[in-house]
Formats: sequence, C-alpha cells, structure tokens
Amino acid sequence: MQKQGKSLCFSGHRSERLPQSNEEMEKLKLHLWEKVDKAIENGIDTFYFGACYGFDLLCANVVLQRKRVIKLADPKTIKLIAVVPFEEQAKNWKESDREIYYDTLAQCDEVITLSTRYTQGCYHERNRYMVDHSNKLICYHDGSSGGTAYTVKYAEQKQLQIINLYEA
Repeated sequence: MQKQGKSLCFSGHRSERLPQSNEEMEKLKLHLWEKVDKAIENGIDTFYFGACYGFDLLCANVVLQRKRVIKLADPKTIKLIAVVPFEEQAKNWKESDREIYYDTLAQCDEVITLSTRYTQGCYHERNRYMVDHSNKLICYHDGSSGGTAYTVKYAEQKQLQIINLYEA
C-alpha cells in the first residue's frame, strides 16, 4: 500500500457519543484544531476522514477551516480526502447530518467511494483503507467496542502514531 506523502486519518464516535455540552464540545474542537495545526507544521499534507456524521465530519470541518488559513511566512497546501464506504451511506441519516455531509464532500479535494452498495464489513474496509494510507491517526475513542476501537487496534498493528482526543 502506497502512503501518500505524510498523511493522517481520523476516527471517532458518532454524534451521540461525543461531548453533549457546548463547553465540552468547544474544548474538543480547540484540541482538534491544535492537533491538526501541529500535524501540518510537522509536514502532514493529506487528511483522510471516513465521512460519517459525528467526529468524522467535525474533523473534516476543522481541516476545511484550516485550509482557509494561509500563513504568509510559511504557506502550506493541504488536501482533505473523504473515504466513503458505500454510495448511499447517508440515506437514512437525519436531514441536518445529510446536509453537512454533502456540503463537506463538495469541498473535499477527493472523494473515494469504496463500494456502490452496503456490504458486510464495508466500514472496516473503509477504516483499513484510511490507516493503510496514513502515517498518523487522530481519534476520539472512549474505550468502548465498535468501529473506532477496530480502527485504533488496526492502527496500533500498523504502528501509526495515535493521538486520542478523548484522553486530552
């Protein structure tokens, strides 16, 4: 698997398992912004996200905001790549989440869709794709089982540097 330049992927829980208070959510966004900014300073130029509502779209939004910040003394070009497990992933989401999803995908430098339809294991395939193409992982993992736990474990096996914002 060819890793693209210096790249980083995101993995985390859906909205229901993210901080529910505005204060805690703002703290998470600030930590995320700081980690993304530091990654860029350290040479990361490509960001992969799994295109699900919750932490994925939050991360994508931070990267999109950061792309608009041009530091004249040290300009950087960064790319945001969505890795979509299957075409109709957002079909059954709340309308507000679907709007954010489609708006975000429209702003990505690239959208990689792995399958035309849902198949068993397609989310794990998406997560492996992102890890296989990355050097680092920023996650929000509360220790519970599920897709984020799978991704963190896979990233550990692949010896990626892992930053867990749940612990921040």
